[in-house]
Amino acid sequence: MEEAIKVQGSFNEREDDLRLFPLEGLLPAGQALSVNTAYLIVSLVLTNSVSGNPILLQRPVTKLQMRVLLPLLEFPRHCPHEVLYTSLFYSYRRLLAGLFSSDSTARKEWLATIENKRTLLQHAKELGTWKRDLKPLYNALSKLRPKLRPFGLEIAISASRSAYALIPLPASQQGGEE
Repeated sequence: MEEAIKVQGSFNEREDDLRLFPLEGLLPAGQALSVNTAYLIVSLVLTNSVSGNPILLQRPVTKLQMRVLLPLLEFPRHCPHEVLYTSLFYSYRRLLAGLFSSDSTARKEWLATIENKRTLLQHAKELGTWKRDLKPLYNALSKLRPKLRPFGLEIAISASRSAYALIPLPASQQGGEE
């Protein structure tokens, strides 16, 4: 077991590839999700572990699932459609920069693209093509849901139907991937 941890650690070439999301109120106290954006691994970790393996659970995800997961983790209580939709069609490298970089240019480009997608989705709503245009997002979310269940998380739509949020699953619904 110790060798597996050492090997995994050697994969992290850059510290920026590993992101920690405490998700307070969504996960039990002392736990967080750790996401390796380079190797597309999501881990449930102990945040207060001083010895031993802090990793409780790990799951690989696809790049498409990671594209949707990262904005949900960054905005777990209210992640608008246009943010998720943009994440699907933005280059992965630029998505990471837009969400996490301190580079103001990358952030401005990300926000401008979100605004552009918001306008496109409003237009789609007026034309009655909203559901058709959001089908790639719906498909990505449906493939991500089973990956989140073992971590005790579910994706829910807001009451206004304008955004998605992460919510904790009751223990009875947590289980393996489907």
